[in-house]
Amino acid sequence: MAFKNVINWGIAVLGFCIIAFFLFRLEQAFSATTTAKAAQQAIQNFQISIWVGWLLITGPAIYVRWKYANHILFIIDYLIAITAFIILGVYVNRGAELELWALGNSFRGNVTFMLLRNILLICGMTAFIHAAIWWFSKRWHRR
Repeated sequence: MAFKNVINWGIAVLGFCIIAFFLFRLEQAFSATTTAKAAQQAIQNFQISIWVGWLLITGPAIYVRWKYANHILFIIDYLIAITAFIILGVYVNRGAELELWALGNSFRGNVTFMLLRNILLICGMTAFIHAAIWWFSKRWHRR
């Protein structure tokens, strides 16, 4: 494997490790004596780590797609983002079950709405970048 390939995959793995680390911290926050503030802080940190991890995975995915016409990192990016936000929803529901906070009865206050909004946003942005790379890697668009 070329040195640039190792660096790209290393950055992508770093993005995944950041998400995994904050998932571990989130689990610790819920398994220990939980206060509402500690649980909310852990959830916020995990959500931020998803976005930071997405940035770190998308960068190498762009390079690999442009240079080698390989979609594997984009596929991994989609899978990690969707899975991470589903896990986030599970922990938000767990906090409601432990009566650390109330979610509300409206659809906008529901966890499902939050999950759908975040998943559609992150997948939409990834798809836009993916489509832009496909578009600009073709010569026919310049005519």
